[in-house]
Amino acid sequence: MRFRTKAAIMAAFAGPAIAGLILTGAGPANAAVTTANTPHASSDPFLGFCSPYNLERWDLRGYNTVDVTLATTPYTYAVHFNQRGSCLSGWLTDTNIPNGPQTGPIHGYVFRNYVRFSFTYTYTGETQGTRTYTGTISRWGGVSGTWSDSTDSSSGTWSLAHGVRRACPSFFPWFGFFEFGNGCPVPFPYYFYY
Repeated sequence: MRFRTKAAIMAAFAGPAIAGLILTGAGPANAAVTTANTPHASSDPFLGFCSPYNLERWDLRGYNTVDVTLATTPYTYAVHFNQRGSCLSGWLTDTNIPNGPQTGPIHGYVFRNYVRFSFTYTYTGETQGTRTYTGTISRWGGVSGTWSDSTDSSSGTWSLAHGVRRACPSFFPWFGFFEFGNGCPVPFPYYFYY
């Protein structure tokens, strides 16, 4: 019985220690020779990492509206987010283009209070550029940030018309705000909805 208790205690401390080694790069593999790379200008956590098994603070799933500002002109796009863990997918519809409305897939991720997703414009089968939205989620679920376009270097601000909900059920609200552990699974089983 003493061996099982000791093994359980050691396992409880080993998990976070191993995770810390993986995330910080400590250990023998970190001693490898590295070459100088161009600094990455992005402030994205994990540089676009997404995992369907990640525990998250926020649930973006469902229909929403992206309110975009270009210079001083406002635009709105219908959007539907699918989320599994930290991975975002779904559809965005832009009705403000001269060639008629365009609906296409979005891809991105959410990590803690950070969100990023992209939409690629295509005309007559050719890629015309990708618009990338990066932003943060406030403690009340409001989402806003900046966007940029890969084609013409245009940029502006954006926000979601409707706030997002917490990933953890209302009877466990503190789960989503631990620094280590970081939240709840998305999507939940049906019986967790509130």
